[in-house]
This record gives sequence, C-alpha cells and structure tokens, in this order.
Amino acid sequence: MSLNFLIIDDHLMLSSLIEKQLLQLENVGEVFKAKNGKKALKIFKTNYIDFVLLDLTLPDTDGMSLIPKFKDININLKIIVISAESKVSRVKEVARMGIDGYVSKSNNDSEIVRAIHSVNNGKRFISDDILELLINEKPIFEENLLPNNNIITVREKEILGYIASQMTSKQIAEHLSLSKHTVNTHKRRMMKKLKVNNVAGLIKVAYEKELISK
Repeated sequence: MSLNFLIIDDHLMLSSLIEKQLLQLENVGEVFKAKNGKKALKIFKTNYIDFVLLDLTLPDTDGMSLIPKFKDININLKIIVISAESKVSRVKEVARMGIDGYVSKSNNDSEIVRAIHSVNNGKRFISDDILELLINEKPIFEENLLPNNNIITVREKEILGYIASQMTSKQIAEHLSLSKHTVNTHKRRMMKKLKVNNVAGLIKVAYEKELISK
C-alpha cells in the first residue's frame, strides 16, 4: 500500500530536496508540500496523509501547535519533526506530544530516509547529534530508568545484554534499527557510569551489580 506524505517547511530548497528523496522510495503515493500552517491544515483535511515531515519554525505558527490538530484528524498519523531547533527542553517538549521521530536539519537527506524506514517499521527515531545532547539529560521517549536502579536506562540494559552475548555494535544497531554511532554512544555512557575503560570491564561490573544475568 502506498504512503502519502506532507512536507511542511517554508524553506523551498530543503522541501524540494526532501521530496526528491521521498520519490526514490518504494510505496510512495502522493507528496504534498506546504510552506505554512494554514496551507498544511487545508491539505491535511482534504487528503489522507500517512506521514507528516514537520518543521517547527513556520511563518504563521509554531509547528508544534499543529501536532494535536493533526492527531485529532488521524490518530494513526506518523509525525517526524525536521528542525534546526536543538534546545534540549524544546526537543523534550515536542517528544512528549507523541511524535515518532526527530531529525536535525544539520544532517543530510539520507538521515530523513533512515527516519522514515525506522518509523514505518514501528520504531521511534532521533538524530545522533540530538541524541548526544539528550543522552546527558534525563532519558526521553520510552527510555525510562530501571525500577530500583538509577544507574542505567532500559535501552542501555538492552544494549548491555547484546554486548554480553558478544554481538558487535554493527549487529546491535541493525537489530534495534539504530545507527552504529548511537549504539557506541550508549556504550561510552555506560562505561562512564560504571567507571570502566573497556568492554570487558563493562561486562564484569554489569554482572557484579546484577544489571544483567548470566
């Protein structure tokens, strides 16, 4: 089944580049473009849209204000924010509104394609550079701290288990639909938390603290 996309961005060059990337994908139906919130809502109300690629900074409104309006019309809608906004509090605020992905405008077009594939497969997606900012803050999306344990997050424990089973970063990334860079970032953060310098030390301490079971 083909998917219909709505690109909402007042930067026409970027909007056209995104459209070009989309048209190279399989199962792409119609691609609509809007440069402001008013036109976006008009298109959304008169067409069935599967994916919205949304810039937060629009000439007539805050892009974030459109999210609940879209969700009220189509609860199954997938929303990927594509923004230059990198303020941690802002990213978290948008994430809490139920978006499916957040892509930084500083990344290339292939990042958007990766995000679409990930979201279409039921995963959430966030750009590596945004993740680097957030990873030093409180966990976002579903990555809540483990009950009775404030050392590592649920996602980190999951990755730790795969490391213990001798999977490589590349294999873990492919299995979890993440980038290798993201997996390595989690690995570095866990080593810092557990005060070790290598993977062997990481696994040893993880077993000692019963973060993973043998």
